[in-house]
Amino acid sequence: MKAQQPILLSFYALSNGEKVMVFGHLTYSLIKDLSFTGFSNVKTFFTLYSLYRTRFVAEQQIEIIFNSGRATTTTDVKGSFYFIADLVPGQHTVLDIQIAGVSVKFMPELYDLAIHEIRTDTILVSDIDDTVIHSYISNKFSKFLTLMFTKVEKRQAVEPTMKLIRDQYGVGVAPFYLSNSEQNLYPLIYRFLKHNNFPKGPIFLKEMRKLRDVFRGKKFPAQDLHKLATLNQLMRFFPEKDFILLGDNTQRDLDIYLRMAEKFPTNIKYIVILKVVDRPADDEVVVYSSKLLKEQHIGLYYGTELPSTLSML
Repeated sequence: MKAQQPILLSFYALSNGEKVMVFGHLTYSLIKDLSFTGFSNVKTFFTLYSLYRTRFVAEQQIEIIFNSGRATTTTDVKGSFYFIADLVPGQHTVLDIQIAGVSVKFMPELYDLAIHEIRTDTILVSDIDDTVIHSYISNKFSKFLTLMFTKVEKRQAVEPTMKLIRDQYGVGVAPFYLSNSEQNLYPLIYRFLKHNNFPKGPIFLKEMRKLRDVFRGKKFPAQDLHKLATLNQLMRFFPEKDFILLGDNTQRDLDIYLRMAEKFPTNIKYIVILKVVDRPADDEVVVYSSKLLKEQHIGLYYGTELPSTLSML
């Protein structure tokens, strides 16, 4: 019996001009169509259901073959991989990824294999759920129904933040997307961003989850850890860049971004939090933090309507 071919579910390669950051996810899946294009509600459900039942390519050594040079790394227990290496002169794209000499299957509708050098002065890092897509995180029942039974073309974008991201991209800001959603949802998220004409950028998601963990409500790792670790990596990888941090108040974006401002005060230019639900405790934090951030020349916005320009902050 022929062995099942692993698929490269997600992928992105970034460069700061000297080094390359490569990350992605490998899994085993029999699903042939992960485009989430023109899916019915039923097909959306069964495709997502299948993505939560895939088998991980766990702790496997992989070889990434670039147009110039090669790199070897190992997947983690959930099938994800991440590494930073020196950028080889002339290196600009991935040609192949192999496990024990056998090529994995690429999904060209979900990513490209180019190395993206970030040459802009500013990077905007945006949350996804309830920041760019209405996910109803604060209501578990609505969240589940919307996610599992609504086709991508019917999912609603958050208009104020969509406009802000597009406007910033228009003046030369590079958009990155950072979410506590799991890797299982990468194809759906990628398709949503593309369908709604969000500017392209890397999508950083949490580790893969199994279906049983979703039904049990099990969350791992700790809620803040993924975003904090990713932001730390990005700011150390791009030490000369300014950052705009964009999120909402359905989770802990405000606390996470304030912690990053404390750690990297010279890198963060603006913190923008869309107020989706009432959290009186957040109001107190904003009042206390605004003055401290202003002294560090960091703009802070927290409210239901976003400013027309960030320079107003």
